[in-house]
Amino acid sequence: MKEIKEAKDKHGSSGAFGGFGGRSTGDRGLTGVMRLSPRLGPNKRQPYDSKLSSPIDLAQEWPSDADMNEEFAEKLLDTQLDWFCTEKSVFHRCALFGISQPKFNEWSVTYAQAARDGKIERLLPKNLVSSLRHIRKSVFNDILVNQFFAFLEKEAPHVVENIGYLREISDLRFPHEWNARARSMKRRIIMHVGPTNSGKTYHALQRLKIPSASVYCSPLRLLAHEVYTRMLSEGISSVLITGEERKKPVYEDIGIKPLGYNYRGDVSPQVMSCTIEMCSFQHDYKIAVIDEIQMINDRQRGWAWTSALLGLRAEEIHLCGEPSAVPLVKRICASIDEEVEVREYTRLGPLKVSEKSLWGNWSNIEKGDCVVTFSRKEIYETKKIIEQRTGLRCAVIYGGLPPEARAKQAKLFNDPDSEYDVMVASDAVGMGINLNIKRVVFMTLSKWDGEVVRPVSVSQTRQIGGRAGRFKTSNDVGIVTSFWHADLKNLDRLMHTQPQELDAAGIQAPSEIVELFSHQFPKMSFKNLWRMFCDIATVESDYFLCNFNAQEEIADVIESYPLSVREKYRFIYSPVQTKHPLDVMCLRKFAEAVAYKKECRIEDIVKLPDTPPKNREMAHEFEQWHRVISSYIWMSMNFAYVFKSTNEAVLLKEKCERLLHEGLLTIGRTKRPKKNNYCDPELKIHALA
Repeated sequence: MKEIKEAKDKHGSSGAFGGFGGRSTGDRGLTGVMRLSPRLGPNKRQPYDSKLSSPIDLAQEWPSDADMNEEFAEKLLDTQLDWFCTEKSVFHRCALFGISQPKFNEWSVTYAQAARDGKIERLLPKNLVSSLRHIRKSVFNDILVNQFFAFLEKEAPHVVENIGYLREISDLRFPHEWNARARSMKRRIIMHVGPTNSGKTYHALQRLKIPSASVYCSPLRLLAHEVYTRMLSEGISSVLITGEERKKPVYEDIGIKPLGYNYRGDVSPQVMSCTIEMCSFQHDYKIAVIDEIQMINDRQRGWAWTSALLGLRAEEIHLCGEPSAVPLVKRICASIDEEVEVREYTRLGPLKVSEKSLWGNWSNIEKGDCVVTFSRKEIYETKKIIEQRTGLRCAVIYGGLPPEARAKQAKLFNDPDSEYDVMVASDAVGMGINLNIKRVVFMTLSKWDGEVVRPVSVSQTRQIGGRAGRFKTSNDVGIVTSFWHADLKNLDRLMHTQPQELDAAGIQAPSEIVELFSHQFPKMSFKNLWRMFCDIATVESDYFLCNFNAQEEIADVIESYPLSVREKYRFIYSPVQTKHPLDVMCLRKFAEAVAYKKECRIEDIVKLPDTPPKNREMAHEFEQWHRVISSYIWMSMNFAYVFKSTNEAVLLKEKCERLLHEGLLTIGRTKRPKKNNYCDPELKIHALA
């Protein structure tokens, strides 16, 4: 305990939300956060009516990044401290630790006064400004709860029994210490940074071709599959590992010589291509490539990039991504006595923002355009209107579409003989798919962030816009423009603004630490246990504890099943989306099967129709079934003794992908274009939640 206390005094401490981290959003450029009105269209905005029970309407009051200042931070802090002292949900969270109502009333007021008096370092307005640019509004309230427990440990340790020990076992300030074997080797860190289409990833991937054990860590399954396929095509032995897929060909059958054999006589491939969550820290590599390193700042998945950076046992680690990640990576590496070599790249072809928008006129859509909007509904509506008004056929790409279906849609768009001349896509087009785009057209510059509609960040805008002019298009210059003229000036500013430097990296608590914490509260539900851990944990300022709302929801669904803490911890990272009833139903079946050791077969869960979807609603059902099948395959890789029909699930998944692709070829298709090409008021595309 003494050593822990001394370390805290030496290094300082912040809450579990540490540097508050979060996604770097850049300068959003619009004052306030607004929901776009269906009746007003995309260029006339009305305030979003927040439903949160807080005394300040954060959605209306939250300024743009450029306008964020200490005055706003102080006002927000003052108002939310009043909320903290009176909000029932805050007391209920504190009561889980045994804090009585009188004690909460007494010490919450004392805490609030200390914060207002500037006695809590983490809550000083000057320290809040940069962090408030990156977090969702609900996260700020979590920060207040976390700092309350830090305050109690120092000023009133008697209020929470064993608070010193609880804070000790939930101390996450030194994540590099979780990877002792990586610390024992000398590693060379090389960063390849530059804009989209600068060749940075290409140069890093060339190092994988050296005949030695290597690993490629991808942000997407689609990218991991692409690198796996590319290596095999060049005669390099490779294996694919993702959460839902394992591929290891018989190399002799395809004329490829493996790197060697392990002590068991098994074939050792030269390159392991994997999604970043699946990279192994148990093997030694000569070369490692971590793609899209700026995602280390992602509030949901950032922990995977941090774990790879700190934990990979590779002599040479190549990091590819945006320049905004350089200072943060250098700070992290300096803390473990590793130097970073930075190689900068410039864009291979010119990119410019057009001086003209499309003026809301569908007839200005051209072959080679990628039209970008940010919801599934809008994508299908936009596709339908373009095909009706122009006669051009549209491929579609969005996040809910299975990776395999996205790849097929991209192939249609890239094929000059396919008659699919326009791509309608979400921000999913910004990463992992090579497209022959001549011009990127933004339908809107706002996006739903899970709570409110916010302006699209500088980083997102530049990454999506940078797709224009890629991959040897007939046009040498990539063009970026907006559908609405009112957005053009802001688009130009976003494209010419450098993303802000990342301030913190996401981390995840190891299962062993969570299990140790759970022993202190043996009768506590896993959902409450996880919330308690986040409320009391301590993180260094260069890190933040990732947002695990989705995991909490999964924990709530499986709570009633007699699973061990480790089984529950594994379950919460399954690829299940609890916002869909079908996913929840299947998750319960999966949890029951594991809890009672009952065999669960895919044919007992999924029964696909034999015909393709005929409309977007049916397509959505196929997307849900595909997600359930993928979840089953994930379960079979984590609980193989229960989920035994993996081969059948793989075949069913392929059938689902084939039918969905066939359906996408016909959904919204019309025979002849209509004459009126201007966007009628009732057809205006708007950013809906």
